[in-house]
Amino acid sequence: MNLEEVKSSLDIVEIVSKYVKLKRSGSYYSGLCPFHKETKPSFYVSPERQIFKCFGCGEGGDVLKFLMKIENLNFSQLIDKLKSEYGFSELYNQENKLDKNKIRKYLEINYSALKFFRLRLKENLDVCNYLKSRGLSEKILDFFEIGFSPGGTLLRDYLYSIGYSFDEIKEIGLVDAQNFDRFKSRIIFPLRDENGRLVGFTGRVFPNNAMGVKYLNSPDSLIFKKSKFLYGLYYAKEYILNLKKIILTEGQFDFLLSWQNNFKNVAAISGVALTQDHLLKIKKLCDKIIFAFDNDEAGFKASLRSNLLAKKLGFNTYKLVYQGKDLAEYFLLYSSNSNVYEEKFENWLIKEVFNFYQDKKEALKILLSQVRFLDALELNEYLEKISDLFKISKTLLEKELHALKDQDSFEFEDFLVKEKEIVEEKSLEDKFSLKLISLIYSLNLDSLKIDEFLDYLNDDFKNLLIRIIKRELTDKEYDYLEMSKSFYLTNKIDFDKEIKKVLKNLKIIYFKKTLKKLTDELKSAKDDESQQIIEKIKQVNKQLKITIKN
Repeated sequence: MNLEEVKSSLDIVEIVSKYVKLKRSGSYYSGLCPFHKETKPSFYVSPERQIFKCFGCGEGGDVLKFLMKIENLNFSQLIDKLKSEYGFSELYNQENKLDKNKIRKYLEINYSALKFFRLRLKENLDVCNYLKSRGLSEKILDFFEIGFSPGGTLLRDYLYSIGYSFDEIKEIGLVDAQNFDRFKSRIIFPLRDENGRLVGFTGRVFPNNAMGVKYLNSPDSLIFKKSKFLYGLYYAKEYILNLKKIILTEGQFDFLLSWQNNFKNVAAISGVALTQDHLLKIKKLCDKIIFAFDNDEAGFKASLRSNLLAKKLGFNTYKLVYQGKDLAEYFLLYSSNSNVYEEKFENWLIKEVFNFYQDKKEALKILLSQVRFLDALELNEYLEKISDLFKISKTLLEKELHALKDQDSFEFEDFLVKEKEIVEEKSLEDKFSLKLISLIYSLNLDSLKIDEFLDYLNDDFKNLLIRIIKRELTDKEYDYLEMSKSFYLTNKIDFDKEIKKVLKNLKIIYFKKTLKKLTDELKSAKDDESQQIIEKIKQVNKQLKITIKN
């Protein structure tokens, strides 16, 4: 028996009901999500498709994914649970064989997809010209196998025509929830692991005004884990071993232009935060890291967080100093590498901290938290530098540092870089706001008058709507909105009716909040202001009644 047969034998509604109180809701079951706090149900289970999805926190998957998540199990522990509690005693050995067969099949599909992407790039002059305008030579484009996906169903149909099943194409993540090509209208960067296996792809939207998140990765699978993957490590590992140091950049263009300019001990984290898994891979090759993240606030904060992680694992850390917005821009604008140099991380930080934090208390907290893992001699040296910079006695700094050492370094959430996520549902207003955003996303944005919605959304949801328009969504936001789109289309809802209904609720909430605010103002208003506030209250009351009536 294999895992597919196990999933067929288990009823997801029955399994989930052991952990979540479910209520029938049309063709679905709904309940309060067990993975995040909420008061209104956003957690759905589909008995027909045998999947679960939370429209609040974004978690979703099949019955096995649910068991792993709810019980906090790894794959091996899941197998043990299925054997001991559900009676699938012969699962383990056959599952290993199944996984090997799947891995081989997934790799074959990826190699076939790459051939398709490479051919489409050579046919598209606009994309080739764009890549050359970014400074990339034809030699580099060929060596790193850069491609292009036009979208639609061209890739899907091609793979199907050469013998791969639709289920296999979908499992590896080459089609989206609507069964169209996942990487529609995107420049393709193949992802090869340290052994050279083609485990996935990253797609960069093209042209710049095309819809969707700017960078989109293959979904996690048996062969690809985004949190463990470093772009370019397969090509760079020999250079890293020889030079005993690695340059870490943010994205593919940074990596490619660095390589083209003879910085070959380089790898990219590809738009995700640096993780311990990344660092453990690097540790096998060297113990010196040079951070080359973007020269903006986000890059600065990413450097701080990454430095703490690296220091805890015993790395010597440095910062690559260069001009320009990012490393790709530097190599595009400047022909010489002489102005690029590495500097000890703490020296760089002392010089840069006030460019991003003007408040002295914040700057001091950041500096102390960053030097805390230095050895005794280095720590003494940097405490003296900080003492001179802030005009604070070294004894007082040592006291502050001692207090920090009693805490976990990752308590300092104010300066740690955070991944943008869809706002967690906390209120009825948030619930309606998130539903409105999902409905808007599911339609053609160009055909809607977005301004009419903005007055009734709070800042968090306004920012989310703006990120949709600017195509600056994270992978998590993009996947969530694509799933909600699929959910609406599958259920064939009346979008106009739903938008009007949700907007009505948001207007009612907005007018009630405005009335409360005006009432509070009236309590402390002077006589000459009272009449004006009373008139406003009357107007808002009138609008509220009209909205409720309609």
